[in-house]
Amino acid sequence: MKICTVVDDQDRIKVFSKGKFLILFDDKNKEVMVREENPALHSPMKRPTVAKECVRLGANRVIAAHGSLCYPSYSILKRNGVEMVVGREGQGIFEEFRPVTMGEVMYSSLQAMWERVKGH
Repeated sequence: MKICTVVDDQDRIKVFSKGKFLILFDDKNKEVMVREENPALHSPMKRPTVAKECVRLGANRVIAAHGSLCYPSYSILKRNGVEMVVGREGQGIFEEFRPVTMGEVMYSSLQAMWERVKGH
């Protein structure tokens, strides 16, 4: 399965708007197929930019750090049939994750608005 997420230098998951790299990896071979600079770092619509890039890369699943999956991102991924799971920021990419809830989407949406207000 092709899995997309945003990570730091040590492949620990990060919030979509803050991680250094966007990666696409194969969970069976435990091999990173694509590693690119996180496109959200240069976009005003940070979280949805990550969702669109994961769809473009052909991801079957997206791992979102808690606070990453705002409603626009959720909608983009759901519309494209991408499975979504959530984990703690700093968690390794090969660990267990939990399913996305609407509470997570609401929390992430509030976080995204707060970041925009603060200018991050």
